[in-house]
Amino acid sequence: MSKPAILCIDDEHVVLTGLRAQLKREFGNDFRIEVAESGEEAMEIVNELIDAKTDLPVVISDQIMPGMKGDELLTFVHQKLHRTHNIMLTGQADAAAVGRALNNAGLYRFISKPWDETDLNLTVRGAIKSYLQGKTILEQNIQLEELVVQLKDYNERLEDTVQVRTSEVVSQKKIIEEKNESITSSIRYAQKIQRAVLPPEKLIKRYFPESFVMYEPRDIVSGDFYWITKIDNKIIATAADCTGHGVPGGFMSMLGMSFLNELVNRLGITEPDKILNALRENILGGFHADLTEEDTKDGIDMVVISWNPEQKIIEFAGAYNPLLLVRNGEVLTFKGDRMPVGHYAKMKDAFTKQVVEIQNRDVLYMLSDGYTDQFGGPDEKKFMMKNFKDMILNINHLSLPEQKAHIERVYLDWKGTGEQIDDIVVFAIRFDNL
Repeated sequence: MSKPAILCIDDEHVVLTGLRAQLKREFGNDFRIEVAESGEEAMEIVNELIDAKTDLPVVISDQIMPGMKGDELLTFVHQKLHRTHNIMLTGQADAAAVGRALNNAGLYRFISKPWDETDLNLTVRGAIKSYLQGKTILEQNIQLEELVVQLKDYNERLEDTVQVRTSEVVSQKKIIEEKNESITSSIRYAQKIQRAVLPPEKLIKRYFPESFVMYEPRDIVSGDFYWITKIDNKIIATAADCTGHGVPGGFMSMLGMSFLNELVNRLGITEPDKILNALRENILGGFHADLTEEDTKDGIDMVVISWNPEQKIIEFAGAYNPLLLVRNGEVLTFKGDRMPVGHYAKMKDAFTKQVVEIQNRDVLYMLSDGYTDQFGGPDEKKFMMKNFKDMILNINHLSLPEQKAHIERVYLDWKGTGEQIDDIVVFAIRFDNL
């Protein structure tokens, strides 16, 4: 049996050669790395792999290419091989192309050029693992269906030969049908697990070794997101809350991360206020051509920081959401501007940048309002920001893993048996050994 394949498509020969070399170093022992310089060439390779019954766990495609575009190719692959994981690796993908890839090609991950080698390797490894797990589940499902067919055949023959059914036979048949229904339901659920598009924990730990993210979507997909990157000597990070949750919020968060990749990684914008200004321009230009009275608060509430370890300063800008800093037994609150990243009736011309000098053992917190707005407790009231500040002050002596466990436990105790009302993200960073 031939090795399974990973297919890479890019019309730039230099990019394609570099991508193939990276993947061959990381996965070459177990996978063959196929390459194509156009969508049409890639279609031929896909058909050849199908004819040869060769597994194709991952396809990595550029978007802007002569002839067939990347989202069209990924849609073709998804129609032919719906279990293959599609990754869009491009520096020039508009929101519409990403949306088409999400809706029509089951997009697993969007990665902006230039890519982070570790991030891409982790993404491909995760996609391979998911593909192999899905293949195992499918094989088990086929075996299960064959077993069910055999059992039904056995029961039919038994009914033909036995005139009187005993209660024991009826009971055994019912147990088999219930187990089959339960197993089939679990398999279907496993096949629908959401593909992550957020930065992996290893990438965050590389930039901020002492950090944690509490991320709790209300539904399968989330309107909250967190994002991080490094440009030159600056590390830019954000925690964001898009309007809505579920599928609309999740789509908005995907576009938000796409815009951030374009503005920061490609255009090199690193000052938080300028990032928010440019992000607002993208959102207004792309989504708010025909505003109504009800649309005036659509957008993103978020915190953006830029950490300069050489100067030991944080540059901060906020859209509604504040930046919290625990220092020397008190919680310092740096308020953001009272407007979202989007259209707002009372919005100012530009967001405001604040500069914070960081001291040893400082702990920063960026969060959405999902935690503080959760109803619960003995009187079914909101948790509120004051209680959150008191909590992080009281646990400041704990390590960050212990803090995360404590914050999650307090949330669950507060919520009790009630429903989660919103998506939640809490991003914490401790600065030590400065």
